[in-house]
Amino acid sequence: MSKIAETIEIFEAARQPLFTVLDGISREDLDWSPSEKVRGVGKICRHLYRVDIWFLKRLGIVPVITEDRPGPADEIAARMRTIQEQIIAEVKACESDADLFAERTSLDGKTTSQLGPDVIHMAQHYLYHLAQITYLRRVRDRAWPAPQEEWEHATHVIGDRVLDRSSD
Repeated sequence: MSKIAETIEIFEAARQPLFTVLDGISREDLDWSPSEKVRGVGKICRHLYRVDIWFLKRLGIVPVITEDRPGPADEIAARMRTIQEQIIAEVKACESDADLFAERTSLDGKTTSQLGPDVIHMAQHYLYHLAQITYLRRVRDRAWPAPQEEWEHATHVIGDRVLDRSSD
């Protein structure tokens, strides 16, 4: 499997559970926060796409969205999906695996970065926050079924790629 395909596979596996957490959440639970200084589910999800926008700018890519404001879960999910689809398109546009590691200059011309490692970083960022938003969602609704299978899938995909078990 190419590094391009592996990068997309890891990114897809890490991003999909985020939408499960937002599915069916009430506006009250979306906006709820356990304390003033702690982000709730909605704020964490908005943080995720704002960080994705930051990564794209760092890679010299103009983000397709820059809008950020509170809103219902479907609007937040749509913004997350839009920016994530742009990221996937950027990876798919690579002509070779080497393109994942090409130095790219930020939009402000001050830093350089590489697409492949940044996309993997974004995937890890999603999984880090997935644990938080899953916990927060369960605090508000103990009967809500956490996306355990999706999380397990993501960890197995990452493990398979890191350990190169794809040829087993």
